[in-house]
Amino acid sequence: MPKSSNAIRTIIAALISLDVCAQAENQTYEQLDRPAIFDSKPYAEIGSSYEGLTNGYAPWQSQYLDLMLPLKQNGLVYIQLLNAERFSQVDQSAYLNYAYPFTYGVINVEGSITHNPQFLAQNFYGAGWNGKLPYQFNYLISGRESSYLDGRTSNQNLGFDKYFDQFRLAYAAIYSTLNSQKSGWLSKYQAQWFPKNNHRIGLSYSTGHEPTVVNVGNLTTVDTQQYQIDGLYWLTKEVGLTVAAWHAKQGNYYQRNGGQIGLRLAF
Repeated sequence: MPKSSNAIRTIIAALISLDVCAQAENQTYEQLDRPAIFDSKPYAEIGSSYEGLTNGYAPWQSQYLDLMLPLKQNGLVYIQLLNAERFSQVDQSAYLNYAYPFTYGVINVEGSITHNPQFLAQNFYGAGWNGKLPYQFNYLISGRESSYLDGRTSNQNLGFDKYFDQFRLAYAAIYSTLNSQKSGWLSKYQAQWFPKNNHRIGLSYSTGHEPTVVNVGNLTTVDTQQYQIDGLYWLTKEVGLTVAAWHAKQGNYYQRNGGQIGLRLAF
């Protein structure tokens, strides 16, 4: 689902992408050393998601509040509050990410905590680096440690992306361990189109093995696949609509078909 912890990492990586072509037209020469997102308007977004599961599982749903605060040369703060219902249980979490731009890339640190967790991570922390490569390629290196009620997971990420005018192509490989034992690799492919007026349309596909809470008290490694389409459409210069739809397979446990909608307010 788009507002899971792995999806947040994808969102942050896309937000601080290092393509020069994505800079705002009115930026000064000095500002070109950092991605345009650091000089953009702050925004707040509220939204919800719903997923139907197969094999007799109850539907999942969530509500979220996102807050993104660009601080220009002083960095960027991203906050999310999440209320999620799965397996007839409710978890509530808070997530914080801080990113800071350097000449040759962007560093970010993240952390999350969950109140009375049943299926979300009790807490996790991580860090990442988005760097520049020749020929306008970019790379991402990051890691995260997560604690659940019945285990710990660790993952390391290596990704690459490149812009082609209004299009962005990205690939990421994620290696995971569960309780210090090898879990496996997950590959994620992403394509995005950025037409005029800051609209966005994206397609993504992921496949591989990763630790997953497939039910309360059952954290295990499963084969997973997910197809997703998502987008952002600005109704006005200050009001935008975010939407997503996806289909996912969690091994032999169940399949998930879901959607998300959000209202974004820039200020």
